[in-house]
Amino acid sequence: MITKELEMDCDLAIKYIKENVNIHDILELSYNRVFTPGEVLNVDTSEYNGKEGLKVLIHVSEDTFTSTVEVDLEEIKDELIEITHIPKNKDEKTVILIERCEI
Repeated sequence: MITKELEMDCDLAIKYIKENVNIHDILELSYNRVFTPGEVLNVDTSEYNGKEGLKVLIHVSEDTFTSTVEVDLEEIKDELIEITHIPKNKDEKTVILIERCEI
């Protein structure tokens, strides 16, 4: 598998997800002290309360439990540390290291 590492701020990471992540891709989110790995079930870029939104529905892949969580990436973008994106049916992986955004 080809691995590509990118460094970007949280706003560019949000833009990357909007433009590149599709349903059934694998997305691993590391934010604050949370790690959320799993298959993307939905990407919602609707506007919420007059602001651009980005919510990702992930089917969490864990050995001890299975669950589905919705992560509002616009809400937690300042806490993002790392994102790994593995597109479905491709032999590539993108690891994004997040630089702190201006608050």
